[in-house]
Amino acid sequence: MSRFSWILLILLVILAVSQLWMMDNREAPSWTKCKENLLMQTITGNCTLREGFKLENSESLTES
Repeated sequence: MSRFSWILLILLVILAVSQLWMMDNREAPSWTKCKENLLMQTITGNCTLREGFKLENSESLTES
């Protein structure tokens, strides 16, 4: 492998590890808390909360 290939490979590995680390430190996006897919949420504006999210405040789901 050439020097450029090694540099590119190292940068890709750093990017992949940083993305995995960032995913652990944040919550799920608000649209993933609904049973409907994102397209149906956009068209209808409805959001039926999944079982695990029914106790949380749903105001943030309707704002985004």
